[in-house]
Amino acid sequence: MLPIKGEEIFKPANLDFMAFLIKLIYHMVLILLLLALAPGLFLLWYFRHRDKYEPEPKKKILLIFLLGALMVIPAIIIEVILEHGVNAICSGIVNIFIISFIVVGPIEELLKFFVVKRWVYNSVEFDEVMDGIVYTVSASLGFATLENIFYVLEHGIGTGIIRAFLAVPGHAFYGAIMGYYLGWAKFNKNKAAKLITAGILLAVAFHGLYDFLLFTKTFLALLVIPLIIVLGFMVRRDVKKAELQSRLRLDACALAEPPPPPDQPATTKPTP
Repeated sequence: MLPIKGEEIFKPANLDFMAFLIKLIYHMVLILLLLALAPGLFLLWYFRHRDKYEPEPKKKILLIFLLGALMVIPAIIIEVILEHGVNAICSGIVNIFIISFIVVGPIEELLKFFVVKRWVYNSVEFDEVMDGIVYTVSASLGFATLENIFYVLEHGIGTGIIRAFLAVPGHAFYGAIMGYYLGWAKFNKNKAAKLITAGILLAVAFHGLYDFLLFTKTFLALLVIPLIIVLGFMVRRDVKKAELQSRLRLDACALAEPPPPPDQPATTKPTP
């Protein structure tokens, strides 16, 4: 096969082939991006949809989602530095345990918590236990979505499909569990510190367990599937409790409303 000369590149046939390649690459990247974005956006819609009594402002949810995504940058920097140090002093199962439960889990969950605590916890919009779930899940899915984009672009469609059913829901579930406790802490000032600590520790523990099982690269990695299923049921239970609290709160507010003044016009016409 003879090499193509420089001037032959610009022949119409070769230009058409180059245009075809560019379009093919463009569409492949677009498909990968959609695959990376879809699970996070779907779960974000789902959890906001469950907040049916007093839905949170879309702009606020989007802000927390984007801030959660930005937390990927400090997470990568801190994790790379700490993992380098851990790799230098130990290996094997001890190395995997430390990286999972002491490095990755705490760093990522604390950064998600920081977003919610700093930008929305003290706002007037945060007025229900359910809001803790919605906002913490939003931060978690922002983090998971940007992380997912990196993984899918690097490893391809297969990785995207697996992460759509495991890693991305996992981030949402860790966030929902932490957010449930964060929501209760907002309305239980005396126990706020204990509730927040419990929520963070549970999120870190489940996140660390997921990573530990996966990082072993053995048959134990298959256990992440039942783990995600169990977490899904736990989150479903917490969401139902938060929804009940929202309904009871609205009912209590309705009962506490004062009666209308005597001179207020009747809302219905009297029967003749």
